[in-house]
Amino acid sequence: MVAALDYPLDTLPSETLTPRLRVVLLGCGTVNAGVLTGLEAMETQVEIAAIVTRKPRRRGDERYAWLTDITAAFDTGPDLVIDGLPDCAAAEKALTLAVERGIHIISANKAVIARRPDLEARARRAGTGFAYSAAVGGGVPVLETVARLKVAGETVTRVRGVLNGTSNFVLGLLEKGVGFDDAITAAQAAGFAEEDPSADLDGLDAAAKLALIARAAFDIAPDAYAIAADSLFDLSVGQILGARETALRYRQVAELVAGENGVTASVRLIALPEDHPLARVENEENAIEVCCASGTSIVLNGKGAGQAPTAGSVLSDVRALLAEGRHR
Repeated sequence: MVAALDYPLDTLPSETLTPRLRVVLLGCGTVNAGVLTGLEAMETQVEIAAIVTRKPRRRGDERYAWLTDITAAFDTGPDLVIDGLPDCAAAEKALTLAVERGIHIISANKAVIARRPDLEARARRAGTGFAYSAAVGGGVPVLETVARLKVAGETVTRVRGVLNGTSNFVLGLLEKGVGFDDAITAAQAAGFAEEDPSADLDGLDAAAKLALIARAAFDIAPDAYAIAADSLFDLSVGQILGARETALRYRQVAELVAGENGVTASVRLIALPEDHPLARVENEENAIEVCCASGTSIVLNGKGAGQAPTAGSVLSDVRALLAEGRHR
């Protein structure tokens, strides 16, 4: 005869249960609003410890602790911090504090990560997770592809592509004769451009992404601000329309090349033939080519901006952390 259990099946002893991953969200704008929705679908595995916003949250959603103080949020004892903040002092402070406290980090903040390679290095040495798939390419697996190639024994020699969906979106509208101001406003309304879009349009966003790709591909940490970059504001609508009349399209092309004298990096506005793979990308799409010494060449295409692809990459990093089980 099988003995009866001393407790109901839905109240198993705590030691038999897998603890949920406690998460603090930094920001709840376009990206982290999508991340929050995804985490809510993972409620058996994830617990929202707090959400940090710049301004106090209005009453209405009492399910979570909405805080304005980063330290107070970290005092809730999270296993993981998900950074959806723009490039700012608060984001840098938060990631620094997370590393100091041994909290896993997932971030879409390419500017801070590129500027502070020491944060990733310190986290790695401590065995703390530090993932940023969403920081490069949105939903395009650029960093993951480079990592897989290296594991397979390949030597990356060049990475070239359209890495900034916002600039591409704006260029597409300029090609139609839309003015700069209206094109930027449209990009902001679509959720592709920040309130201050200068990092996208001046090439700094793409330069920061190049710095992160260089770290993954070549184990170096170039200064994103030292990478030569062209600004969209250096072009006129007339130049862009004139290029179209001759079957050319301007694209913001970011490139890393490994040579005998080291790695060179640049972000240039180039008029490409309209049938060129990098010229064919539309709106917020990204296209990246990764070339290897063996002759292997991989071309990646996909959405490089917007809530869905970026939040999807963040959630992919969350699932990877859960699979590793390092929060237990």
